[in-house]
Amino acid sequence: MVGPQIEDGYEVAELTDTSRTEALNGGAKAVVPRAITPHGRRLDRVERAREETRIRARRRLRRFPLLLDALAILLGFALGVVLHNLIATGASDRLSWLWVFAAVPVQLVAFWVYGLYSRDRRRLFSTNFPDHVHLFHAVVAGAFGTFGVSHLVSALAGGPALSPGAVFGIAAPVFLTVPFTRAASGELARRRGHIRSRVIILGTGYVSDTVARRLQAFDDVELLGCVDDPGGPAPERHSLLPVLGKVSDLPRLCDELGADRVMVAFSPASTNALAETLRHLAPGVRISVVPRLFDLLTWRSHIDDIHGLPVMDVAPPVLGAGPRAIKRLLDVAVSLSLLGLLAPLWLAIAFVIRASSPGPVLFRQQRRGRDGRPFSIYKFRTMRVGADDEKRDMMDANEVDGPLFKIKDDPRVFGIGRFLRATSLDEAPQLINVLKGDMSLVGPRPFVVSEADMIDGWAARRFDVRPGMTGLWQVSGRNDLPYEELRRLDYTYVASWSLWWDLRIILQTPACLLRRRGAY
Repeated sequence: MVGPQIEDGYEVAELTDTSRTEALNGGAKAVVPRAITPHGRRLDRVERAREETRIRARRRLRRFPLLLDALAILLGFALGVVLHNLIATGASDRLSWLWVFAAVPVQLVAFWVYGLYSRDRRRLFSTNFPDHVHLFHAVVAGAFGTFGVSHLVSALAGGPALSPGAVFGIAAPVFLTVPFTRAASGELARRRGHIRSRVIILGTGYVSDTVARRLQAFDDVELLGCVDDPGGPAPERHSLLPVLGKVSDLPRLCDELGADRVMVAFSPASTNALAETLRHLAPGVRISVVPRLFDLLTWRSHIDDIHGLPVMDVAPPVLGAGPRAIKRLLDVAVSLSLLGLLAPLWLAIAFVIRASSPGPVLFRQQRRGRDGRPFSIYKFRTMRVGADDEKRDMMDANEVDGPLFKIKDDPRVFGIGRFLRATSLDEAPQLINVLKGDMSLVGPRPFVVSEADMIDGWAARRFDVRPGMTGLWQVSGRNDLPYEELRRLDYTYVASWSLWWDLRIILQTPACLLRRRGAY
């Protein structure tokens, strides 16, 4: 460990692997004031000024959604007026464009009443899907408000008033423009390096590492490090992140590093000590808690209150005949639509594959489906012919754990095949499997027969439903996930399935495909 230095009244030291262990076992403190980075490197004046500028920019971005929503509402109402004027004969004489601008503050008030801004600020990362129901209600409430205001102004000052059909028809596009502009601005902000949250994890070990791996997938989340106290079984005391200090140092570290969120994972510190430390955090620091039985809980779990004691339920699956029928109708409708739209692209891919490598365009392989029944999965061929026969000789090069077999730079993959795998275009023919009923749009990952035969116990619940083209495994990291985490995600999906969850996963999938994380 490097000798201590005094700066700004604090003792600082370079954080090596040895010093992290010492810090957790009661050795010298690994204190990180604002004058150094989370990894222990001292900041010069220029770097310190840049860091403070980033913090101020992040605070300004928190006020940005209000202006963004105002522009989105304005655009939505403008589109609504244009569409209404095209449909309703002579509507341009009866509708004043003034109502487009007058409706903006009414809608913004409705968004605020329905908590769209407070919930967004409380979230760890940007996502609009949980707000869709609240957004729909807010748009309807805003339309009612606009309708009432138009009739009040008409009664007091004269002039045209909006009819019920006109006001709701004009407001309808807002339900599309608001999510679109939020998603587009969020993606633009991430690409420009704007940080939404600076996070410190409380705890070290398996759960802390799991949280860290998940958060590293988000470009707008910056992990500063973790804090913890000595204790716990020796094999579990490790972390993917630098250990910044003890639990008692957390309030000071949040202030010095500009952290705005603490993720509470599992720690050997006493519950009373943890609660006391968290109560001393500044009001602007958000706290997120990983529950003890997180393997059983999902976003569908509800929180009840027993005289101040929060209790969470395990969301049951909704696997009745009605939801299953709707899911199947959705599969057929979407797969038919995409098969028609993607036909020209498929022809182009087929031509390139035939020109790049001798052999068939499509690759077929046996997988386990619903109730364990085998079926032939269709994919665009990305490997040379006979690649399956070479697998046995390449087992030593396997880069994933469990019974799965994956190599990032697999020598069996030919040129265009790497592009198809990186973009997931090689999986497009699975739409045929969806149409045939072997697969669904959303479901557990379809395992090869030999791999699926090694799954038993609670993890075998995955065979209760059809495997999917996408699923929790897809939006959570794909091939980068450890095998045990993959099994847990599949079980969680089946044990708490709902049609609304399928829609959420479908809407999250395009962004995951564009980032290409775990695609190889």
